[in-house]
Amino acid sequence: MSFNISFKPQSSFELIRCGRDFDGGYLLTKKTIKETDILVSFGILDDCSFEDEFLKINPIKALCYDHTVNNSYWKKRFFNDLGASIYNFNFKFFKNTLTRYFQFKKFFKSPTNFLKIETIKKGSLRSIITENNLKKKIFLKVDIEGSEYRILDDILTYQDKLSGAVIEFHDVDINKKIISKFIGDFDLILTHIHPNNFGGVDEFGDPLVIEMTFEKNPEINNKEFLLPNEFDQPNNPNNNDIILKFEQ
Repeated sequence: MSFNISFKPQSSFELIRCGRDFDGGYLLTKKTIKETDILVSFGILDDCSFEDEFLKINPIKALCYDHTVNNSYWKKRFFNDLGASIYNFNFKFFKNTLTRYFQFKKFFKSPTNFLKIETIKKGSLRSIITENNLKKKIFLKVDIEGSEYRILDDILTYQDKLSGAVIEFHDVDINKKIISKFIGDFDLILTHIHPNNFGGVDEFGDPLVIEMTFEKNPEINNKEFLLPNEFDQPNNPNNNDIILKFEQ
């Protein structure tokens, strides 16, 4: 089995990596970042590296939403990770947690970066756009562990307001037709696709989780189109990246 050709970008683009190494970084063009007026991010957990690097290139307002990072999240995280570090005699693990925490607190200390403890569902995007009087040139990041399918229709409704979007699709084996239809209905250009090897593969060796980048006015280059891209990295560095196969 393989992916429909609609899943494959049709040109080579001037992509950069935005976000940390391995899991948490996405590829897009710097041109799109610079042409964005506001960043709306669905799904943060403990990693705001994508948002942080995006805003270093273009210091705009960021609206972030995640229902998991409530007041008790970091307390539980510290307790569990410290216990695991002691048990495994590996305090580097806990040190990494502290680093994430201080990066997280520093990012949301900025008066232009907002975190709302909110579950994203159908209608959420409409409410956010209306309540914040968002006009155009919104960049949307969607990493909400399967709930992305609940808001695809809303994304299409407001696609004229978007400068770009990165979307992580889950359970791809049972949702290929839905994703393919979304790609066809979405006016933005597919500029990148990457398999998330944390999600594993189906019986045919195709990834169960993929990350896709869409942009309104991406910068095209004259290089040969290659997958994986030179800036791609496996989400799980302990395993090889998954090779994508496309229909001829």
